Amino acid sequence: MSHRASFMQTEISSDGMNRKGKTLHAAGLRFALRLLSPSQQRFMGLIVGERILLGICDLLLAGAMYLMFLQLQGGHPKHHAAWIPQTALSSALCSVVLVVIRLLLDLGASHHVVRFTQKLYGEFSRQLVQGYSELRWNAFVQRNRSELVKHATSTALDAAYSFQIYTELIAGSVIVVLMATALVYQSVTIAACLSVIILLLYLLHRYILRRRLKLAAASREQSLRVMQRVLTEVFTSSKEIRAYGNQSFFYKLLTRETAIQADSNTQLALLPQFSRVVAEQGVILVFLGIILSALIWGGDIHQMLSLLIFYFVVSRRMLPLISQLALLFGQMDGAYENLSIVHQELKDSRTARTTTESPRSPEPGYALQLNHVTYAYDDGSRVLEDISFDLHAGTTMLLRGVSGSGKSSLLNLIAGVAEPTSGEVLIDRATAAYVPQEIAMLDESVRHNLLFGLAPLPDEVLMQALAIANLDQFVAALPQGLDTRVGDNGVLFSGGQRQRLGIARATLRGKKLLLLDEATSALDAENERQILERIIQCDTAVLIVTHRSDDIGIADRTLQLENGKLVEQASEPPSQ
Repeated sequence: MSHRASFMQTEISSDGMNRKGKTLHAAGLRFALRLLSPSQQRFMGLIVGERILLGICDLLLAGAMYLMFLQLQGGHPKHHAAWIPQTALSSALCSVVLVVIRLLLDLGASHHVVRFTQKLYGEFSRQLVQGYSELRWNAFVQRNRSELVKHATSTALDAAYSFQIYTELIAGSVIVVLMATALVYQSVTIAACLSVIILLLYLLHRYILRRRLKLAAASREQSLRVMQRVLTEVFTSSKEIRAYGNQSFFYKLLTRETAIQADSNTQLALLPQFSRVVAEQGVILVFLGIILSALIWGGDIHQMLSLLIFYFVVSRRMLPLISQLALLFGQMDGAYENLSIVHQELKDSRTARTTTESPRSPEPGYALQLNHVTYAYDDGSRVLEDISFDLHAGTTMLLRGVSGSGKSSLLNLIAGVAEPTSGEVLIDRATAAYVPQEIAMLDESVRHNLLFGLAPLPDEVLMQALAIANLDQFVAALPQGLDTRVGDNGVLFSGGQRQRLGIARATLRGKKLLLLDEATSALDAENERQILERIIQCDTAVLIVTHRSDDIGIADRTLQLENGKLVEQASEPPSQ
């Protein structure tokens, strides 16, 4: 089964499961509001209220202008309430005041909508990034990184924009009802004709457009996922792709996905336009019919001119509003899709979240203690079984084993990257640091890569850390020294330089314990020996994980891992 067919089957299965509970389509706005905090819900209500006030201002303006034109022709309003302007001048002044009020309301509401959408985007993005960062390691490594980036950026933005759609739908619907009521008051015939148009728009959307829009939105979402994944693979594997000369394979994948996106985007953009065209032309036909009927069957010409002014002002607001509502109804399925993704991603992140409990510190005199630690994958297969050992403060331990024996998994547990299935790791993580084999580099300066989130430190402290990693002279010789950029993931540095920069970074944090996971694999034996000796001279306990068979010669103790078990252990170091 292709990935696209698999996705569609997942969508159908997902829809079936959702129908058993409270689905996005069934829960509607109530589901969307559950993603908001109480303060965000109140702010959304304020925006809706401002939009409704704009519609009320339009109605009052239409009424004031109706009175003004009626009074200019010598006519008088049917009612003589005290709040109704009695002269053409007072009606004109009321119209001016209403225009100014509406202008200010429109500017304020537009500002609030943009502000609300952008804040929601920032909040959704932050929550997604935080959720992904707190996933259990087993769950995190199964996720595609490009999809996580997409969810935290474009999907989060689209989900935030969905609330703008809801806001406009709610406010627009209320305004249409208010204006329809005013039209009924003035003419039942006009109201009936507009009701027919709205009914036609609903039937068009409900039975013709909705399903096609939903399928187009789902297809676009899947295509974006695939395209982003392919682009990530192209850029991260550029060296191998150039060496193999197989760029055409990836170009074909991109061409296929962009074609699918183009087709989906075309449908999403054009299908709602049918509703817009029907709305615009239908309303125009209604008012042309009113004028023709008045001319053919006669009537009070002064009253008709005033009513036409009233209809003109109302229709000027109502006609584009009906068109907008038709477009928004066409976008609702896409909005549901994005909200569903954000909701599900946050839910999955909470379900597979790591525990937030801090580990207990080891006993005095120890930098690390493991008590009967076992680690297994989610499917139950064990990686480590009943691991127990102690690492004395200021000593060096060598942990050996072939690839796949569980060395990196053990260091992940010690460093807090993963959590043990059972047993206990005693460590003070505030004074420990971890150096993996593949060093993550920020596309920033050497300084930023050393600090890696720490508060700024003096250059002397940073150069001391670089000296421990035997990298101080190299950095000092760079054109901008500590402020030299390292490139995307350190591409401007060699593999050994990246590892040494990672070690220097760790020494700024690991005052008592340093965990090295094949962290010197790209270094020659002499550089490796010098760096390890300098670390040991800082009275830092060191746990070195390696698969090398040669003895580094500086370890106080050596352990051997085989198939996840501690099968060989050297004698204990002298008591301290």
